[in-house]
Amino acid sequence: MVLTKSPLCRRGLGEVAMIDGHGDDIYTHGKKIVSNFSSNIRSGQDLSALQNHLCTHISAIHSYPEPDASSLVELLAEKYRVNTGNICVANGATEAIYLIAQAFNNAKSAIIYPTFSEYGDAAIINNHTIYWSASLDKVPQDARLVWLCNPNNPTGTVTDKNILKAYIENHPSQYIIIDQSYEHFTIRDLFDIEEAAQYKNVILLHSMTKHFAIPGLRLGYITAHADTLAQVAKYRMPWSVNGLAIEAGKFLLNGGLETININEYLYETKQLQESLRKIEKIVVQPTDTHFFLCKFEDGKAFMLKKYLIDKYGILIRDAANFYGLDESCFRIATQSFEENIILINAIKNALTDLS
Repeated sequence: MVLTKSPLCRRGLGEVAMIDGHGDDIYTHGKKIVSNFSSNIRSGQDLSALQNHLCTHISAIHSYPEPDASSLVELLAEKYRVNTGNICVANGATEAIYLIAQAFNNAKSAIIYPTFSEYGDAAIINNHTIYWSASLDKVPQDARLVWLCNPNNPTGTVTDKNILKAYIENHPSQYIIIDQSYEHFTIRDLFDIEEAAQYKNVILLHSMTKHFAIPGLRLGYITAHADTLAQVAKYRMPWSVNGLAIEAGKFLLNGGLETININEYLYETKQLQESLRKIEKIVVQPTDTHFFLCKFEDGKAFMLKKYLIDKYGILIRDAANFYGLDESCFRIATQSFEENIILINAIKNALTDLS
């Protein structure tokens, strides 16, 4: 299917991308929300060590930061055994998406759906022709770029690495952009940075925002072959990453914050899914990570979302605005054991009251 305008866009024909179509719209509900299942972030992450560190470095706001976050680039290069030319730090993975779309202005982009809306939105404002493709084998041969989220948002599923490698090697004229923002939340085998940097047609996206549960700081990076990354990085705005974010990145890379135990987190997810599957009219989709899609049979997700907010202060992600999904779909990201139990009981009560 070929589109010149994304169906995800909320505005009129000819206007550009939306900024209000994401999950985690907690900021619109004030103090009503006590449990946030809408964001793919573990809300219970202990950030006190990072907060204390940033307080001691608050003087960073009195000076301009490094224009290209070079000190953080050097740390990342050392950690992942690549050259600094293989890494570009960005103001979150979202800035990286827009940089890539800008670098390939007027290109033909294939987007594997359902997926994160910013690929389509970035493509729109950079005059791309968009092909919406249900899988890699449906991508048109004339696509210049292929956008793939892995693990995928919103489904939580992972595309097998061997399938990706075969596609990459068989399509050397296409650039494959693999968004690995959730790479630390799965035990499935994914591309590592050193390996992917050997391919001139592979661009990886990474998110420290997701890994360390710091969405308010906006911190991510691109890794790619040096020649490929040079094409993208020349569009990067100087000082796009602020001084405190750079300082936070260095602190986190040096092990300053304890992260989640992924095996325990995935076990919690499995338990949550099994409990939800026992609820009539809720269909739970399989996942390879900590978040997953559900379908509300005989009902609309926005009704369930409103009920949970009003009655329990619980926020879920209405997934109806993901291309390829419908009004029955919603996404949940696993939280603490106690919050998960409250969610299960709240959904049971919702289905009784809404029926």
